[in-house]
Amino acid sequence: MSDPRDPRDPYDRSQEPPADDVYGQEPWMLDPYADPYTGQTPGHLAPEYTPEQIYAQEPYVPGPETGQMLAQTGYSPDYQTGEFQVANQPEYEAWPTPDEMRVDEPQTESERSRGGRMAAAAAAAAAARPRLRSVRRQRGRRLDNTALVALGLIAAMAVALLLNRPHQWEQPALAADSSAPKAATVVCPGKPKAGADQIAVTNAAAGSGEVALSGPGAGKGSQANVGSGKVTNVSAKPGSVVVRAGKEVAPGLVAGRSTTKPLAATGCLPPQAEAWFPGIGAGATHNSILELANPNSGAATVDISLYDEKGVVAVPEDLRGVAIPGNTTRTFDLLNVIPREGDLSLKTTVVRGQAGVMVRDREVALETQAASEDYFPGQSTPAETNLLVGYPNSSASRTLTVVNPGDGQVSAELRLLTPKSVLTPEGAPEISVPPNGQTQVDLTKLLGKDSAGDAFGVEIVATGPVSTAMRSVDGGDVAITTATETVSEATAVVVPAGPAVGKKRVVISGPVAKTGSSGTVKVIPTNAKGKALKAKSVEVGPGVGAEIEVPADAALIQLVPEGVEVNAAVVMSGDGDAVVPFRPLRSEVRTAGVAPGLPLPLGP
Repeated sequence: MSDPRDPRDPYDRSQEPPADDVYGQEPWMLDPYADPYTGQTPGHLAPEYTPEQIYAQEPYVPGPETGQMLAQTGYSPDYQTGEFQVANQPEYEAWPTPDEMRVDEPQTESERSRGGRMAAAAAAAAAARPRLRSVRRQRGRRLDNTALVALGLIAAMAVALLLNRPHQWEQPALAADSSAPKAATVVCPGKPKAGADQIAVTNAAAGSGEVALSGPGAGKGSQANVGSGKVTNVSAKPGSVVVRAGKEVAPGLVAGRSTTKPLAATGCLPPQAEAWFPGIGAGATHNSILELANPNSGAATVDISLYDEKGVVAVPEDLRGVAIPGNTTRTFDLLNVIPREGDLSLKTTVVRGQAGVMVRDREVALETQAASEDYFPGQSTPAETNLLVGYPNSSASRTLTVVNPGDGQVSAELRLLTPKSVLTPEGAPEISVPPNGQTQVDLTKLLGKDSAGDAFGVEIVATGPVSTAMRSVDGGDVAITTATETVSEATAVVVPAGPAVGKKRVVISGPVAKTGSSGTVKVIPTNAKGKALKAKSVEVGPGVGAEIEVPADAALIQLVPEGVEVNAAVVMSGDGDAVVPFRPLRSEVRTAGVAPGLPLPLGP
């Protein structure tokens, strides 16, 4: 043991000469904070480093290579796979900050001469060593207490919402919901110049109650009592009539307008956003009357487009953006608005409000100026396949009009609908329709009794969407057949009854597509008092149709398809001919399904 009185520390090596071996284990090698240049001659002074430069250097960590890697990266090697695995992140002593390294930095000349700023910084670091912070390596930003509290509140709210949910962990159903309509409005066109006129209203469902009639044809307005299956006839003036029904009668509301001597009939339709009328006239012998009825109190605006064989026709100023005040009807005689030879095709688009669009087609004899009018049902949307079901058995002329609203040439093929099949007749014309134009084809000979005596309809299959209509004229009387809508559920039409109507037949066309299904269609006629007449059922399928005659006193004809989609119309004859197509009955309103709350998992 050393003498306690000896002031010399036995471990103090400061008085010994420095070792010549630069690779020896000198104290400064074990202490990363020591200055290796301390004590050297002035000629070998270390370069001056700022604390920031020293702080940027990686610290030397003694020990084996794995120990260095674990301390510096936090990853340990897997000696079996050769890959590095995440290890526990140990605590280590952090480097002092530059401000800490500048603590007590020497300012005298003598201190700078012994080691410069490097030595002063090392001394400051050694003095500050006991104050070094114990930190843990982190890969992300440290969350403060405020963020932790916010996350905790969000998690608590989510848990509370989940606890209040029903115990059934099933995805809520988003199916559309259907309900009966609470109101219904249909518009009846004005009366032709000649003939006894009547408006018929009924309910084809189980509803009964009162309906309100308004418009120019109703005068100051009136009320009518409507019963289920019973037809109520209401007298009206020549103008258009608006029929409104409340929730008791709205589901299954059916109305129509007809005249006898000469015979003309049509169904009253709800307001339409778009309607097509191929083959109207604006000449001396063939003329058409356009009616635009606004059933609401607010104003409405309707755009009108015209087409001929060459393309789009310039619309006169009177037909540009037609404004219709509330509860009024505007009537345009096309002979006076845009007189011209040849037929036109008309399109109406409601751009504001609502409007009922109707056309009456007129045939005028030049010698006597006698005119015959019939109603022209419009087509709501052009389609690639159009079925024109039902037309008079005999006519002096039949003219088919096909209008193409697209910008490209369209080709169309004509087929005949017969009770047993759909066939392409010999000598069928080739139909080519120009862009934004129309084409007219004479079908008088093709649909004659000698060539197609059993045919009851025409199918037009085109390479693009088209709108079609056929105009039949016999002895001055005119009848219009337009493309019918597909019906898959029960529907009905009202028709004129009495001795003035000699014959009525329901023409049904089954689905033409090969993928269509077969099914049964039931035809139920009733008289005005609601008494059921003789009902009939027929089997229809792809390419297979049927014709069913009904009694002359039938005022309501109900059509009930079962498992099949059909196109159908009623063809009437008497003092002239008339065709009334069946349309889908508005008996329910469908709304999108909405499921409130958080999304739930599909499985447990």
